[in-house]
Amino acid sequence: MKALLLTAAVTISNPAVAEQSCQFQLEHDLLISPTQLVLQQQQQPLWRIDPQGRLWLADKEQTTDAESRALLQQYQAGIRQQANSTVELVTDAMLLASTAVGQVLTELTGKSLQDHPALQQVMAKIQLSTDNIIIRNGDTLELRGSQMSTLDQAFGPEFDAAIENLVEESMGNIMLQIGKAMVNGQGNFEQRMEAFGQRMEKFGEQLEQNMQQKASVLEQRGEAMCQQVEQLDQLESQIQQRLPVMQDFDLFNTQKTAKN
Repeated sequence: MKALLLTAAVTISNPAVAEQSCQFQLEHDLLISPTQLVLQQQQQPLWRIDPQGRLWLADKEQTTDAESRALLQQYQAGIRQQANSTVELVTDAMLLASTAVGQVLTELTGKSLQDHPALQQVMAKIQLSTDNIIIRNGDTLELRGSQMSTLDQAFGPEFDAAIENLVEESMGNIMLQIGKAMVNGQGNFEQRMEAFGQRMEKFGEQLEQNMQQKASVLEQRGEAMCQQVEQLDQLESQIQQRLPVMQDFDLFNTQKTAKN
């Protein structure tokens, strides 16, 4: 029973959805609007590309030929799609993990996430960190790569401590449920305890099956995104060969790492 709660906690602290991961590196901030794609540092543009493939470096338009503009046009369109897909995938993965934690808490303790202020506070901190990184304003999306470290901090010692405290507090409620199972229900003591164990085992199996089905869909989306990143990495290399000034802005890395 304790393992169920720990498993759900690990799920939300590490919402990986693919057996391999590819990297969309973003050290600076990316501003995506219908009229332009801007990589910026401290609100100052490093480069800007419009939907027609025209390129500006630090607000100075660069001279490009038709083939370069065609590559830049594909590049900015691909980044738009990749950024939106990444945001949607992260949102869905976090929702799935949060749902798993809530279901385990309700089953094992009889209380919802709202009844555990410490964990709720940590979850709010994680949401705040996410909101500071992913900002939507109408048709504009801003990804603040410069703030990415705040999300790592949100999953730091405070999160671990909240989970450990939650497990300790929940054990009392779990023991209470075991006590009720001992005095209620049909059959002798051994039969009642066996029935309680079977109920918890069935719950664990149902939760795992439900989460695996949904996680499988997320994993497929993650793998599709990796294929897109590979294509964008190749496109980025072509652009850098034609426009050496873009070599300082390497956003994509298709090196894959196996999931632990």
